[in-house]
Amino acid sequence: MTERLNVFEIARNVAAVVGMRDIDSLVGNPEPHARAMVVLLNRGCKNMAQMRGTSNQGWIVLTREFAFQTVPGQASYAFPDDYQELVDGTVWNRDTYREARGPLSPTEWQRIKSGLVETTSIAPNFRIRRNVAGTGKAFWVDPVPSQAQDLVIEYVSNQWLTDASQTVFRGRVAADTDLTLFDDDLVEQDLTWRFKQSRGLSFAPELAEFELERDKRFAKDGGLRTIRIGRTPAAGLQGQVPDSGFGGVSV
Repeated sequence: MTERLNVFEIARNVAAVVGMRDIDSLVGNPEPHARAMVVLLNRGCKNMAQMRGTSNQGWIVLTREFAFQTVPGQASYAFPDDYQELVDGTVWNRDTYREARGPLSPTEWQRIKSGLVETTSIAPNFRIRRNVAGTGKAFWVDPVPSQAQDLVIEYVSNQWLTDASQTVFRGRVAADTDLTLFDDDLVEQDLTWRFKQSRGLSFAPELAEFELERDKRFAKDGGLRTIRIGRTPAAGLQGQVPDSGFGGVSV
């Protein structure tokens, strides 16, 4: 397995590429170019973490599953601290085996909650809106649960790096030994063009190279599904028909 570079090592590589003098530390270093490296690392990786594909999917390394149990009489539920965005079509009730309907728009939600005629649905409804305290987002369900049931969602995390032990996840650089969840060379390419731009240097070739490589890797992240023009074979039956003797008849 290839040894991963920490953020300090990535910054040193970039410094060498752009012709900047070497740095002996990154986080906490008062030198302007070192401080700029930290700011640009955070900015670039945060932007990469916000990339989305089909069904609002993000990078595989940032995709998490969150399971929780409803409480009778409680409509609002807190997201994990690292919640960034919901992956479409992943909200399910594992007790009723039904996919939840949503996220509802404000108009749809008020039609259900405030309309003269009560709207009913076999599947539960949900909406992402401000929490009761008004300090962030929450997951709201309708109808209000009358019993405890298991719900599950998949979401994209905003924590794109870990500490050196790879046990603590963070959304900002905190130590020289931090490790990003993205490929080291991709982070280097991103930091290179950003640093050159911040110093008023030509950066167009580096930006083009980075965007091409980033988009290529994101497109292949998690694998590429085969798209068939004809009918899709039933699951598990591909390649199960013999070349001869089908149906017990010899050819």
